[in-house]
Amino acid sequence: MKILIIEDDRAIVEAIFLTLQLNWPDTVLLSTHLGEEGIELFQSENPDAIILDLGLPDISGFEVLKRIRLFSEVPILILTVRSDESDIVRGLEWGADDYVIKPCSFFTRDGKST
Repeated sequence: MKILIIEDDRAIVEAIFLTLQLNWPDTVLLSTHLGEEGIELFQSENPDAIILDLGLPDISGFEVLKRIRLFSEVPILILTVRSDESDIVRGLEWGADDYVIKPCSFFTRDGKST
């Protein structure tokens, strides 16, 4: 499995990497802190899933979601601090498969938090 993380907070990227490597060590992980680069990585690397932040430094995560949905149905998980109901509804209506609000905990298969 290959997962693309589009997230500008390095600590969150590291937590996701650690959790995924502990649970699924064969997973290939790609990451970028930029939305434009995330779209390019998606097109060149063809990941199986995307974890997407909405607050990116170059373009909105909503724009990334909208542009990827023009040509792909890959599973996309929005992971963001935005908790307004309107953002959640927009993210899901525009094609995200799930919407998780930070902060959140990451757990390993044995139930331990990372």
